Amino acid sequence: MMEISKKYTAAEIEDKWYERWITAGAFRSVPDEREPYTIAIPPPNVTGILHMGHILNNTLQDVLIRRKRMLGYNACWV
Repeated sequence: MMEISKKYTAAEIEDKWYERWITAGAFRSVPDEREPYTIAIPPPNVTGILHMGHILNNTLQDVLIRRKRMLGYNACWV
């Protein structure tokens, strides 16, 4: 039986996936013949305190970028 850790250990998971994304070129954005689509993330607020509005905003941006990529745009989320 496989045992699941009760605590999330970032080093065990994130290093593996980050390396895979780097190798696959997931963070590269190269201009090409496709129509560009870009969303620039605004800077954080002055208090530095995250709230539900940040989560909603980032989720919407993520959905929009993913959809445009699936539609063939050269999407860049900066």
